[in-house]
Amino acid sequence: MVYRVNANPDMIKWARKNAGFKFEDLPNYLNNAPLWENGDLKPTWNDLRNLAKKYKRPPVFYLRSEPPKIEEIDIIEFRCDDKITDFSTDLNLEINKAKFRRTVYMNIHAEMNIKIKDFSKNVITIEDNYNKNTVKHFAKAIRNLLGVSLEKQSEWIENDSGKKDYTHSKFLYEWKEVVSELGILIFETEDVSEDEMSGLSLYYDKCPIILLNGKNNPNRRIFTLIHELTHLMMGVSTICDVDIDNKKEFLCNQIASEVLIPLVSLKNTKMSKDKSVKNHEGEEWTSRQLGTLSHIYGVSKQTVIIQLYKLGKTSKTFKDSTITSLKEHTVMLKDKEKERRKNSKGGAMAPVQKVKKYEGKPFSRFIVSAYENEIIGPTEFKRYLNLPSDSIDSLYDEIF
Repeated sequence: MVYRVNANPDMIKWARKNAGFKFEDLPNYLNNAPLWENGDLKPTWNDLRNLAKKYKRPPVFYLRSEPPKIEEIDIIEFRCDDKITDFSTDLNLEINKAKFRRTVYMNIHAEMNIKIKDFSKNVITIEDNYNKNTVKHFAKAIRNLLGVSLEKQSEWIENDSGKKDYTHSKFLYEWKEVVSELGILIFETEDVSEDEMSGLSLYYDKCPIILLNGKNNPNRRIFTLIHELTHLMMGVSTICDVDIDNKKEFLCNQIASEVLIPLVSLKNTKMSKDKSVKNHEGEEWTSRQLGTLSHIYGVSKQTVIIQLYKLGKTSKTFKDSTITSLKEHTVMLKDKEKERRKNSKGGAMAPVQKVKKYEGKPFSRFIVSAYENEIIGPTEFKRYLNLPSDSIDSLYDEIF
C-alpha cells in the first residue's frame, strides 16, 4: 500500500510559482504536480522529496498551513526589450536565496541584540532635469560615504602576495568590502545567464541587497556594484543591463564612471615618469596606455576611454570605435574561455572558494562569528553557507 501525505495543495502551488516554474518546465518525475495542486491526488513522501529537490524547499514545507509572508518589492526593469520577460528559474532562485540570507542576517542581529544600520539616511533625491553637476556631486557623495582615497584604490592592484593582479580581482573584493560597510548585503549569482542581467538591487531601509552576475568578469562586476549602489542611494529596486540607452540607466552609468575614475584625478594621472593624461597629444590612445590607466583605477579600458572623452582628450569617433573593438575582443575571450572549459578536465571550484565568491566575505564572516559565539549550531551553519562546520578552518583562510 502506498502511503500518501496530507500535504497542503496551496503550499505546493506557492512553492512552484515562487521558484518561477510553469507545469511544462517540470521534469517527468513531477508529472502529477497539477493533481497535487488542485487536491485530486495526495503526494507520497518520495514525491515531496522530489518537490524539495526542484523547488528548493524541504519536504516538511509542504505541510504548512499557509505560505510564508515575504515582503514584495517592485523591481524597476532597466534591461533591453528582448530581455524583459519573466525571470528565469535560476534568477528567481537567486533572489529567494538573497532574501533568505537577509532574513537570517537580521534574525541573528536581533538575537545578538546588535543594531542594524539604517541605510535610508543615505538616500539622495534626484530630479529629472539632472546635469553634469548632478553626476559630479552624486559621485562625490558616494566616494565620501565609502571613504576610499584614490591612493588606497591604486594600491589594490597588488594581491595579498604583493604581486600585481591585472584581472582586478582584488579591486572587486575591496570595493565589496567597503560597500558592505554601509549595511548592504552583496551576493553573486552562480547560474544566471549573462544575457539575463548584469546586476540587481533590492532596496530596504535596512539591509538592502545587491546581486552581481557571477559569470561577468571582475571589471564588469566592479562597475555593476557601483551602478547598483547608485540605484540604492536613489531608494529604488532595479534589475539592470548597465549598458542600455535609458535616461536613468545612463545617469547611473555616468555616476559609476565618475566614482571609479573622478575626472579631476584622471586629468592629472601619470602614465609614466614624464607623461600624464593632461599633456597627452592627439585623440588616439594605444591599448597599452589605456591598460596602464585601467590598472591604476581597477576598471575596464572601456570605462577609461569614456572618461577620457568627457575630459576632451579623445574624439567621439575614436571613443566609439575603441569601445566597439573592446566589446568584440571581450566576446572573443568569452568564446575561448567557453571552449577551454568544455575541453578542461579540471575540477570545479572548491566549496570554500564558492562561499567566498557567491556568499561574499562579509556575510560569511558574520555567519562564522555567529557559529563561534554559539548563536547558531552546525546544522544552521551548513544551511546558511552550504558547508559543514568542520570546513571552518579552510574558510578562515579565504574570508579573514
